[in-house]
Amino acid sequence: MSPVIWVAALFLVGIGVIVLEVFVPSGGVLGFVSLAAIIAAIATAFLELGVAAGTAMIALSVVVVPVTLALAFRWFPETPLGRRVLPAPPEPADVVPDAPRRRRARDLVGQRGLTTSDLLPWGTVEVGSESLDGVSEGGPIDAGSEIIVVGAQGTAVVVRPAPVTVAPKRGAEPVAEPEKPAAPEAPRLSPTLENFTFESFEPPDA
Repeated sequence: MSPVIWVAALFLVGIGVIVLEVFVPSGGVLGFVSLAAIIAAIATAFLELGVAAGTAMIALSVVVVPVTLALAFRWFPETPLGRRVLPAPPEPADVVPDAPRRRRARDLVGQRGLTTSDLLPWGTVEVGSESLDGVSEGGPIDAGSEIIVVGAQGTAVVVRPAPVTVAPKRGAEPVAEPEKPAAPEAPRLSPTLENFTFESFEPPDA
């Protein structure tokens, strides 16, 4: 077999075993085998092909081995084995401080509650049975005022005064509008005046 084939075969075996070591950890056994194969390829190139070929194999190994390892580690987390071995990265919302309280504050948006202290603009509010830090969206809000949650700021809730709704009283009858007084009728003329005509005032014949 040609020495070139031997050199290429040993080098490819060494690179392949390096990749296998990344995907199938063996405690260093496969790493040792890959290193031995690459060294054997370099030695065969020096002995059989000359100094130039051996130097070229060293340069090739210096470039190919790190690139192969980088690609193998890049692809490993996406493989089935990598997903089982490496834990999934946490969600950004789960690594911030007080993540459960922040999510709870966002879940309360739209609910009503009461202020337990003056909001100037910060204070405390009670939504349901929970006591939370609250911040007024607008101006100050007095203690004991009914509020509605409109947002979240960290672990605090952003509130505004709740709109007042006036419900109609039960059993209340509609109030009838007062009747407008009827317009007075125009005075009627007496029958004598109604039957009066101006024909009786015709002058006598001359």
